[in-house]
Amino acid sequence: MCTLSQTFIIIIIVKGETQMIHPKVIFASTRPFSLTASVIPVIFGTILALQWTSINWTAFLLTLFGAVFLQCGTNLVNDYFDHVKGADIPGSLSPSGVIDRKEMTPRQVYITGLIFFSLSIIIGLILTALTGPIVLYIGIPSLLVGYFYTATRYALAYNGLGEVASGSTLGILAVVGSFYTQTLNLNLEVFLAAIPNALLVMAILHANNLRDFDTDKQIGKTTIAGLIGRKASRIEYYILMLGTYVSLIALVFLNILPVWSLIAAITLPIALKGLQIAVSTWEAKQLNKALGLTAMLHMAFGILLCIGTLTGILL
Repeated sequence: MCTLSQTFIIIIIVKGETQMIHPKVIFASTRPFSLTASVIPVIFGTILALQWTSINWTAFLLTLFGAVFLQCGTNLVNDYFDHVKGADIPGSLSPSGVIDRKEMTPRQVYITGLIFFSLSIIIGLILTALTGPIVLYIGIPSLLVGYFYTATRYALAYNGLGEVASGSTLGILAVVGSFYTQTLNLNLEVFLAAIPNALLVMAILHANNLRDFDTDKQIGKTTIAGLIGRKASRIEYYILMLGTYVSLIALVFLNILPVWSLIAAITLPIALKGLQIAVSTWEAKQLNKALGLTAMLHMAFGILLCIGTLTGILL
């Protein structure tokens, strides 16, 4: 990571920036704690592929780094456009903080994001050469969603499409793409197996929108929460969180996932705690705790789902 960061520093200076950036700052700008959102679906999709083939470690590592770099680019570019549009005012709860703390200029954040996108594109082209053009059909939409999530006046996150876009890419396509790079095949069961992950990804975005309900309206940002109102948005949060467990049980019942996958259900208390906070207050700092619990749930649920599914496949 340090070597990669040093390269970023040279490129950014050539582009006209004079401020030296410490590698730790660049690492922090990627929001490293959020990167499980791209790591877990890649691992899960690879585990599902074990039912048909042994692991191709080259394809796995390329897919993993491609997904992580894509999310890093998305996080940075989104921070830049949120800053430009006034969504992340100083001291707000949402930004990664490097712009707010003046550790990186907005331009440096944007350029670094483009570099991460470029790295993911290079890896995607290598995977395409190794596995076939279907990688492009998965990677290109994911790249476009990552960039246009907050970019331009038609930004997905500013026009009520953020949750659907994230759920379909990080939630579904990351799992499906990882499965494909291992098996060179696709099937409906893999799409269905990705539903719990997709619901939790959407829940994270929705929890974010619940927290920012008032400030989003002030800056003209349209989210599903803003469109359907406070009461209905709480109901949606319930559906996403509890739907994760209902879909897990259904997938086991349909023999799409092994019974061992149900070990992920022990995370239910985390979901209930997040729901308890979300239905009891509209205070932003408290809802930020619900957002943190939802992100923690995605990680814990995903890890246990991977462990349980792998155990069921190998036994």
